[in-house]
Amino acid sequence: MDSLIFFFIAIVFFILLIPVIILLIAYFAAQSRKKKQKILLDEVGTTEFHAFVRYNLGNAQNEFFKLKAFQGSGIIYIEDRNIVFRDTLNQHPYTFNLDEASIKWEDINLVNGLLKWFSVSDETKKYYFNIDSGMFIFNTNSSKPTTKSVFDKLIQYQTEYKQ
Repeated sequence: MDSLIFFFIAIVFFILLIPVIILLIAYFAAQSRKKKQKILLDEVGTTEFHAFVRYNLGNAQNEFFKLKAFQGSGIIYIEDRNIVFRDTLNQHPYTFNLDEASIKWEDINLVNGLLKWFSVSDETKKYYFNIDSGMFIFNTNSSKPTTKSVFDKLIQYQTEYKQ
């Protein structure tokens, strides 16, 4: 009887421990993301406008079987007459000319976790972006931009540059 009670208590303890482990993993992932973002921002320096984003490159946006809704994260910013994207792993950096780039609101993508997206493309590449907001519990900063506000800002820059 005592071993049965001990077994029951152990099971309850492990069940209660699972959310704590998940929250710890999320917390450390958020801290790692902030550290990577700071490094990127330090490398980029002062910009007119920047936002931290998640991205998918080309056809990866609509792939059904994948582990995550996005390929990675990085920073998108305006420099001179360009939209510059740099990812945290420096694997897919790309620069779009504001005069020639197509900036399109893609809205919600069911395959990618019901997230809102916009795309930036030229004749060579197409990137899909949404704001890197992290988990809500660790991101209570209401001043962070939304995906729509970043899209609107890029459209504004493109319109101003074309005039």
